[in-house]
Amino acid sequence: MGEFIALIDIIPEDTNTNFDELLGKLGSVLPETCTIERHDIMPVAFGLKKARLRVRYPEEWGGTDKLEELFAQVEGVQGIEGIAFSKA
Repeated sequence: MGEFIALIDIIPEDTNTNFDELLGKLGSVLPETCTIERHDIMPVAFGLKKARLRVRYPEEWGGTDKLEELFAQVEGVQGIEGIAFSKA
């Protein structure tokens, strides 16, 4: 089987979020078959920022639901939104 690439937005609970720590926590909940290839920090509103992650994951997972479930386990995450996914 192949791999998929997904873009996932992660919105933290706090405007003072340390994104290096948050990204470390997000990476720690992923199995070895997944990798965060890239991330961008983007403004949302009123000082709040979000992380847009590019994640490579197994094709058999299909959409982004499994990734969203894993990221939801991380403390300090307010919202998760799957933006897009495609075959790698």
